[in-house]
Amino acid sequence: MSTDVKSMHMGQITSFFIPNVTLVGENCCSEIPRRLKSIGGKRPLIVTDKGIAACGILKHITDILDKARMKYVVYDGTVPNPTDKNVAEATEMYKENKCDSLITLGGGSSHDCGKGVGFVVSNGGTIHDYEGVDKSSKPFPPYVAVNTTAGTASEMTRFCIITDTSRKVKMAIVDWRCTPSVAIDDPVLMMHMPASLTAATGMDALTHAI
Repeated sequence: MSTDVKSMHMGQITSFFIPNVTLVGENCCSEIPRRLKSIGGKRPLIVTDKGIAACGILKHITDILDKARMKYVVYDGTVPNPTDKNVAEATEMYKENKCDSLITLGGGSSHDCGKGVGFVVSNGGTIHDYEGVDKSSKPFPPYVAVNTTAGTASEMTRFCIITDTSRKVKMAIVDWRCTPSVAIDDPVLMMHMPASLTAATGMDALTHAI
């Protein structure tokens, strides 16, 4: 969630950015197939990381998709502070497998990587082209963000931070088009996280709020 305030000669205009739909509640991740279909997605690329796969959360989600007979492809190569190379790899996987939508599964890194894919598959070029504010011109593919932490809030915002490996800098990409269509905050998924990570992301959220 974020706001823009611009001073105008007749006062102020405030813009408010938030997903169209946010689901909160126990086992709300069971809604993923129905919600994705409702916005036009049939064959998603799931963008996640190996930690999410190792602790069983990925299988929990793919079981839900399997039950709904929804085809999908998994990219689990996301690293902390996701890189332009992650985005390029995941984008290639999206195109090769003729995906038509995105599911990001994890914390801020997975969401940011998936957002990077959304920019490139819908607008072309490379992720570097979108550094800055509102550089895209075409809408994202259908996009559901499934959260597993309570820290960065990337599943709620129009921000995408990607590491440029050549310049060794974090690119700040701010664009209203990358705000997810649907955000899913299922506390059952968050219970799988290590206690230290839960504490750290809680402090992250508190710090942002302050």
